[in-house]
Amino acid sequence: MSGTVSPSFDLNAEGKEKGYLIIGDSTNESGWANFHVPIIKIKNGDGPTVLVLAGNHGDEYEGQFAAAELARELLPDQVHGRVIIIPCLSQTASKAGTRHWPSGVNFNRSFPGDENGAVSDKLAHFISTELFPISDAVVDMHSGGRGMYFIPCSHMIWVSNKSQRSRMISSMISWNTSHHLIFPEQPGTNPASLLPGDAERQGTDLYTTELGGAGVATYETTKIAKDGLSNALRHAGVIPLPPQTRQELGLSAPIFLDMRGSNSYVYAMDAGVYENLIPVGEHVKEGEPVGMIHNMDHPSVKAIEVLARQSGVVGVMRGFPRVTLGDLVAVIGKPYKSIEDLPE
Repeated sequence: MSGTVSPSFDLNAEGKEKGYLIIGDSTNESGWANFHVPIIKIKNGDGPTVLVLAGNHGDEYEGQFAAAELARELLPDQVHGRVIIIPCLSQTASKAGTRHWPSGVNFNRSFPGDENGAVSDKLAHFISTELFPISDAVVDMHSGGRGMYFIPCSHMIWVSNKSQRSRMISSMISWNTSHHLIFPEQPGTNPASLLPGDAERQGTDLYTTELGGAGVATYETTKIAKDGLSNALRHAGVIPLPPQTRQELGLSAPIFLDMRGSNSYVYAMDAGVYENLIPVGEHVKEGEPVGMIHNMDHPSVKAIEVLARQSGVVGVMRGFPRVTLGDLVAVIGKPYKSIEDLPE
């Protein structure tokens, strides 16, 4: 067990317990302080362990709502195995309404952490070395934050290991969203530095989402988070009920958006105020404008059109309208009716 992070209760004990991960800290106001991260454990006999995480980025709230409700309502007699819940990983960022911690740390780039680093590094290290190894599955719920708006979806990285890929596809589909997005590894980022990347590296099953964004948590996106989380826990076997499919729920078949190509990504090539012209879920053709950048200092100047680099369906659009050079403004995926139809 980590020497700088300790749970306030025994994670292996039977029953339901609520407490904190207590992280050693030192601040201007208190040289010998402790930072507290709420954690909940529900255990009932032998079975899989599922780690449920939300609030990885502070301004993404749907997952925080779903995880907090699960923590309040889930009872031991409803569980076969163990569910460990951290409803808000980035407490200080969530309270500030920001993506990053006030220190500037992007928690989702902090893995595998550092036992002797800052609070965020210690927390990442504990999750990577203590929680991932005991977890059969990890749920990491995201939305687009203030900067992006996703068509509410579950998603995955197209990993090279086909056995792991198959499990990830099954996990992704179990969320029952209308769209499933397939991504490459994030460009310019060490994949293992990401929370889901570190979980993948350790071989755990992974459930990840992007449930809207633009700094707004709607009734609809929050309901998708709660319903999807419930079905994912069934799929993982920790709630002993059969998972439901979209067909059983009377819903249309999902659409798979392949966003692995470099032309999927559209960036602002100037600064200004960005106007979305194509909503998420709509088709666009290569060369058509997906948005315009307005110069509000000189509104008489013609707005700059931002053009699609390939044909497909807009899966992600800009959230916060103010942009600067290099900001992502859209992601366009090639649609498929079946995951088997995607090229290797």
